[in-house]
Amino acid sequence: MVQGSRLDRLEDSRFKEVKRLKKKQLPHQLHWYLKQDYFSEELLGIHRFQIENFQRICTEAFLLFEKATQKILDEKRLNEFSIPPFFEECIYHSWNNRDKHPFLLGRFDVNGGLKNNDAKIIEFNADTCSTLPETVLWQDLQHQQLPLGNSQFNNLSHDIGEILLKLKHKISHDEPFILGSSFGYKEDILNVNTILDIGHENGFKSFYVNLEEVIFSHEEGILYEINGEYQIADIWFKMIPWDWMFTDEPQLAKDLSAIIRKDLCTVLNPAYAALWQNKKFLAYITRHFPNDYIAETFIEKPLLQEFVTKPHYGRLGENIEIKGKETTLSKGDYAHQDRVYQRFHPLEQDREEYYYQTGIFYTDKPSALNLRTQENLIITDDCEFMSHFII
Repeated sequence: MVQGSRLDRLEDSRFKEVKRLKKKQLPHQLHWYLKQDYFSEELLGIHRFQIENFQRICTEAFLLFEKATQKILDEKRLNEFSIPPFFEECIYHSWNNRDKHPFLLGRFDVNGGLKNNDAKIIEFNADTCSTLPETVLWQDLQHQQLPLGNSQFNNLSHDIGEILLKLKHKISHDEPFILGSSFGYKEDILNVNTILDIGHENGFKSFYVNLEEVIFSHEEGILYEINGEYQIADIWFKMIPWDWMFTDEPQLAKDLSAIIRKDLCTVLNPAYAALWQNKKFLAYITRHFPNDYIAETFIEKPLLQEFVTKPHYGRLGENIEIKGKETTLSKGDYAHQDRVYQRFHPLEQDREEYYYQTGIFYTDKPSALNLRTQENLIITDDCEFMSHFII
């Protein structure tokens, strides 16, 4: 059924409702999400030119990330981005050997671009980005309910597989292993297993263990015990932030630095993702590479009527404050961190007062689009996930 009166001033056909999918129709990877009242039963239609614009600005942004990273490394300025001295050599090594330590995936969060507003990138989830099962699996299942001829922008599984295949060709033995780990939260495990499933489809043996079960050896690399024997991992995919290691488990960061510098294991996302995750990096880009697609970000409080303050390593929309005509603040665990300041670019809102944020997954190219929506000017972990189709 076509839904009208959703996004203000957009044609009725922008929203289509599909039938609620039942548990028996879903792969087991999505069962947990059904309990969260998380999935929307509507899909938003996005014009092809809008998707092409999202792709363009994210491609341009990623190129700037690469240029800015090279400049920071050339000028030896990693200390300005909360990178501990003992980890700097690891970042240099992984960056200078990106064929062995490639970037796997991240998600650009974009405000605007769905109406006539300019699209602005406000963040890059470069280290431990989530929404993988819902993007890879749920969007496809909902999309299958639309009439033939509809399409979506969703190549994420294929593009991740292509990067893993390139790594596979660099492994000298016939049975490469990819190990996945997290802190053990259910959602994190499901996100990690999405990557492991893609690895399995591309010829890897894959296995999941929580972080405390992983063994880190300066001589052998990264291992785990299975059936009384120790298996060496060729690739370790982690949902464990680099910045958490720097502050809470520096010995783990030191062990990984030694393993990476010896090329004993490929860790994804690579060490230089810690730099990209830091929002001070966005302020560096604003200063040295001014552009029209990343929201202006500053280290010092700007002379702006409306701006946003964010913790430099914050996640999940926590501890964000929007200052303008009214002040909006979210709670969280990052209040103790240094802040950055960003020009305020509002989310687009529908007549039912839901706000919309676009996520563009980036591998070595723009790979997929998803949407999150919430009755809140700050999108948090309590949002609703929405699929899309191309008009």
